[in-house]
Amino acid sequence: MEVIGAKMAKVSIIVPVYRVENYLDKCVTSLINQTLKDIEIILVDDGSPDNCGKICDEYAEKDGRVKIIHKQNEGLSEARNVGIMAAKSPYIGFVDSDDYVAEDMYEILYSNLIKNDAEVSICGLYDCYSNKKVSQFAGDEFLILDSKQALKTALEGVKFSVNAVNKLYKKELFSEVKFPKGKLSEDAFTIPQILSKASKVVFDSVPKYYYMHRGESITTSSFKRQDFNVVEAYKKNLEFVRNNFKDLIKQAEFRLLWSYTYVFDKMILSENFKDIESYKEILAILRKNTFKMVINPFFSLKRKLVMLILFVSPKLYANLLKFQKKKFMKLNY
Repeated sequence: MEVIGAKMAKVSIIVPVYRVENYLDKCVTSLINQTLKDIEIILVDDGSPDNCGKICDEYAEKDGRVKIIHKQNEGLSEARNVGIMAAKSPYIGFVDSDDYVAEDMYEILYSNLIKNDAEVSICGLYDCYSNKKVSQFAGDEFLILDSKQALKTALEGVKFSVNAVNKLYKKELFSEVKFPKGKLSEDAFTIPQILSKASKVVFDSVPKYYYMHRGESITTSSFKRQDFNVVEAYKKNLEFVRNNFKDLIKQAEFRLLWSYTYVFDKMILSENFKDIESYKEILAILRKNTFKMVINPFFSLKRKLVMLILFVSPKLYANLLKFQKKKFMKLNY
């Protein structure tokens, strides 16, 4: 592992980099241009086979605040963990290398955190497609939350969710919590634990993070066995909530059932989906829990309706989902 450059700063921004050479410039430029100047930008080149490593080195030569870590490919989680260990600042944030942020995002996050003596600061987020952007939460709110309230809000996923990005953290929160190596949906394993450890969390709903949805990204790719990691994560979260926050069981059950719909929908959008191992098992779980999903207050009316359709006719459900996929592709191409 090779490390280039180092500088003390108020905030360390950790950016795992892998196969994003067409997007990296926009991401890093948005960080270099932050109105909060006292930052370090840690680009973790996770053994990227394209020109990302070279691009990272070029940025380090131009700006002394940029630190580069070149390492063998071990996945997003380990890249973040390595970045956390390398961070010299008391506060850390994460940015995905195909996303970008508003130039005042970290100044706002840092200011809100310091003024309110908080351990986590959160801003709003845009879901971005190639020809459209949508604010994840349309409201205008400024909230100061304790750990239980923050975990509740994240599990409900309306105002903010379990994304690692669009947040600034006191680094010491990660002293005993790491991102799980080799897992997808790593945020779902980690961020609920972090929020539960934070005595105070501040949320400013103004969207400052631009979360890009690409046709080839992890979140939009076709089904693979690793997608079951999200179910594993929310099973763990449900167990954690039962042991520590019994008032949040409805929220944790919602997230676990949601994770099954996430995996099932990816199966449906794959070729010969009925031949996929576990297809019938997940279908049975969802149909068995249809009533529970319909009465759960955290599922949207749209999701409740489509689950009723799935209960009646899996074929019609599959056709509706494929129609939605076509609409998504039109947003991106």
